[in-house]
Amino acid sequence: MKSLLTVALLVVSAQSFAFGLESHYGKVSVVGGKYACTLTNKTGSDLEIKRVEFDLERRVGKTREVVATKSVNSVIYAGETMTVVSDANQVLIGRACKFLAR
Repeated sequence: MKSLLTVALLVVSAQSFAFGLESHYGKVSVVGGKYACTLTNKTGSDLEIKRVEFDLERRVGKTREVVATKSVNSVIYAGETMTVVSDANQVLIGRACKFLAR
């Protein structure tokens, strides 16, 4: 019973952390054999980036979607560009990426 309550609390806290984050889509590229995501802040205000999500697919077997997340905790000032390199290599196919900001 305690373990179920603990799991439920962890799920709720993870969802509340993700709640309220804005998505800003970047451009996927390859840097040193790994996928990278680049975003230029054109919002006119600073963005407090919490993490970057990479939408990937496997090349072999049945097509399965994979989401790789990289924690950032940094600020992109208005007009600046940020590039974040994931740990995912080219065994996967990079489809899209997004910066999650407050």
